Amino acid sequence: MNKSFIVNGVLLGDEGKGTICDYLTNKNNIKENVRYNGGSQAGHTVIVGGITHRFSQLGSASLNPDTRTFLSDNTVVNLFNLIIEAQVLSSVTHDKAEDILSRIYIDQNSSIVTPYHALINKLRELGNPNRTGTVGTGVSEVGKIREKLGIDVKVADLLNGEYEKKLLDLFDYTSSYIKERIPLIDPDLFQEKISEKDVYYLTYKVNREYMINRYKDLINSNSFNILNGINEFHKGGNILFEGSQGLLLDKTYGIKPNTTSLDTTNHYGIKLASDLNSEVNSIGCIGALISRHGIGVLPTFDKELQVIHDEHQNENYFQGDFRYGWFDAILTRYSLKYNPNSELCMSALDRLNGFETIKICNTYLYDGPIDEDFENTFDYYIDGKDVIICDIKQKNDKLKEYLLRCIPRYIELKGFNMDISNINNYQDLPDELQEYVSLIEMLVNGNITLVGVGPDRSQKLERKKS
Repeated sequence: MNKSFIVNGVLLGDEGKGTICDYLTNKNNIKENVRYNGGSQAGHTVIVGGITHRFSQLGSASLNPDTRTFLSDNTVVNLFNLIIEAQVLSSVTHDKAEDILSRIYIDQNSSIVTPYHALINKLRELGNPNRTGTVGTGVSEVGKIREKLGIDVKVADLLNGEYEKKLLDLFDYTSSYIKERIPLIDPDLFQEKISEKDVYYLTYKVNREYMINRYKDLINSNSFNILNGINEFHKGGNILFEGSQGLLLDKTYGIKPNTTSLDTTNHYGIKLASDLNSEVNSIGCIGALISRHGIGVLPTFDKELQVIHDEHQNENYFQGDFRYGWFDAILTRYSLKYNPNSELCMSALDRLNGFETIKICNTYLYDGPIDEDFENTFDYYIDGKDVIICDIKQKNDKLKEYLLRCIPRYIELKGFNMDISNINNYQDLPDELQEYVSLIEMLVNGNITLVGVGPDRSQKLERKKS
């Protein structure tokens, strides 16, 4: 039986999904890479032998020769950015951009994110005291506009001509939305963050046909392979399913309001793999530390950790600052409750180097009211005057409010001071680090089979148990 590997983010994204996908496909001679959720907001960095690429929509296995990418009907596709990404990848691999594009296949039922969605997304975030922290690509707006207006541009619409009316409807909505938002945005901020060109082409009546003509040119270019489902894509053999973001950002199970409007679970990947009658291997990605971009609660945030620098993490107005916290076993257990995995891969162990003490949060000290909602959400006990949270029992839209009143309680382990980036055998890692990994595995009731000691494919170590 063929094997399916469903890779997903367990926490808040940035868990090394891209490099794990690259490693697994190379190890298992996989030639099919399915993006089963997410959209063009993704940024999965892969480094192989001096070549670096930050994958957005192309499968992260695309540095392997002849690997094909399929964008499922659960993804949101930016067709213009796909062409640009192929050109950028071509510049580092020296493969022709048209050859790279020829290995991309798109489900006809995928939704399309347009420049209208991106502009609305930026306008919604600018100057909004209740902003969610989306990155300004417009991906999160696709679902919102679908629910509010019933407008959903599908890839199939490019073939049947229905895209023209939908683009005109989006033009009308964008034009009215910008008039509504402008009075609420500081003029200087608006000028700094919103392109005059976008405003002109996307909201001025003289340009109502502009996007229609751009998509017509795209259709006439015959740049994309459009299929009716994964069965038309799959040619046999092992297959990799690549997820986007992390469970804690999911539209249903994430920590609201700082979530996406997309499905970030591994559920759809598992469904697609099951539909292909393959053996399902669900692989959750975690980091040695927890991290997140921008606004949103991060209970174990520690200023001590901000000395860590990751050149591959962007910071801007829409993404916000990139922050680190100590490993959070409570949030991990919560995630695995809704996103079960047969294996876990832990990235970036090298970031722990140099800390005298390394910490794992396994309980919270809670300072707040205990009501029925709290009792339904948490497993906890009372120790004298202290309320100690042990676990999150179920999802709750008020979870952020509770977590903001939590102080992490740590298990502290001895740190290490050693460059581990060139170690190629797990057993050669410092004893302190092996103890750290084993303890996390026990606390989250997981099975950590692979660890990363650096970003390159060669820096992945199989963890074999005696």
